[in-house]
Amino acid sequence: MDGYEFEYQCAKILKRKHFSKIKVTQSSGDQGIDIIAFKHRKKYGIQCKYYTHPVGNKAVQEAYAGANFYDCDKAVVMTNITFTKSATQLAQKLDVELWPNCPVTPFYSLPFKIMSSLNAVLFLYAVLAFLSLKPEFDFIHLPFVPDTLTLVIILTASISGIFGWSFFLCNLIAAGAYLYLAFHTLILPIYAETGSCTNIHLLSLIPAGVHLLHAGWIKIRK
Repeated sequence: MDGYEFEYQCAKILKRKHFSKIKVTQSSGDQGIDIIAFKHRKKYGIQCKYYTHPVGNKAVQEAYAGANFYDCDKAVVMTNITFTKSATQLAQKLDVELWPNCPVTPFYSLPFKIMSSLNAVLFLYAVLAFLSLKPEFDFIHLPFVPDTLTLVIILTASISGIFGWSFFLCNLIAAGAYLYLAFHTLILPIYAETGSCTNIHLLSLIPAGVHLLHAGWIKIRK
């Protein structure tokens, strides 16, 4: 993918986010704005940056100037990567919105949605399991309540998976936590006695593999 293709990928993302009247500007003479779009009666001037390193101040300045040229209500910089600290500070000063880690392929968003749903379910289950251990929440009845350490690991894995999908280290933490859960269920006799070993084992290995693959993909991309 090159910068030109990324602009059209960003246009597709905006469409999924319910923007309207989306227009990709001409490559020459665009005044620093690659896409013009509308949402909630506001006109957005958006610059798209397909980089292999964090985006700096120049993109923020160009988006700000270009948005003023096109009489936009909002200036935005979209990128497949992150922003430098100075770019973030300048954007806050100029009221330019920064949208980092935009997906570059449709495949990227599908695993994210699947894993987010799975992690959300596990997070909710772990919270309910914690509450069920307290006398005042004795009305919560779950088919299986793991030990406290396992619940902490489940919370760590799910939180890392939900909020850290775009970060290499968070994916490694989530993968490691899920791998621990998989082997943990094989070692402890209590899981075999309750008949929950097989289900938890499979449930742990699948997200572990996905997070490991995604961590490798992030590392290669960077």
